[in-house]
Amino acid sequence: MSKIDTTKIEGYNEMTAEQKIAALEAYETKDPDYAGYVKKDIFDRTSSELANVKKQLRAKMSEDEQKSRDEAEKREKLEKDYNDLLKKVTISEHKNQFLALGYDDHLAGETAEALVNGDMTTVFTNQKKHLETMEKKIRADVLKETPKPDGGNGGNEVDYQKKIEEARLNGDMSLVAYYTRLASQESINI
Repeated sequence: MSKIDTTKIEGYNEMTAEQKIAALEAYETKDPDYAGYVKKDIFDRTSSELANVKKQLRAKMSEDEQKSRDEAEKREKLEKDYNDLLKKVTISEHKNQFLALGYDDHLAGETAEALVNGDMTTVFTNQKKHLETMEKKIRADVLKETPKPDGGNGGNEVDYQKKIEEARLNGDMSLVAYYTRLASQESINI
């Protein structure tokens, strides 16, 4: 129930208690004008409808949020797959370049992956291993190409007399003079 506004009663503050009771009993309140207000049953129905619409909107927003979340997850997975594929292709390209430089397959793969990951310590360590392997290979190739020494009779002794005779029989006098000089030098050194 609403309170009575005593300021609207003239001289209320100066009245005695009996006068105040009499004034309050005589006070007439106007019935409020409800024109422009909604009746309770219409308000309740509208409120109920609004609650249902809010509930549906929340459910729909949840569906939209779920769709948005699912799309974000799909996009994130696609980006991850793309980046993984790009990384694999880059590693493969670098591996082929290392193989072209003479790296063995395992070392080329390890070095290419380290290069893509930015691990320069591993790249330089593997470069050193490759250079050592190449040096060993070059040395082995040089040894293969080096002619084997002729087998001798225990030393470098040459029978110059025999060579001189062969040169005379062949008529090569310059070779005879050459072997004669070598024979005389050998006899001095002995």
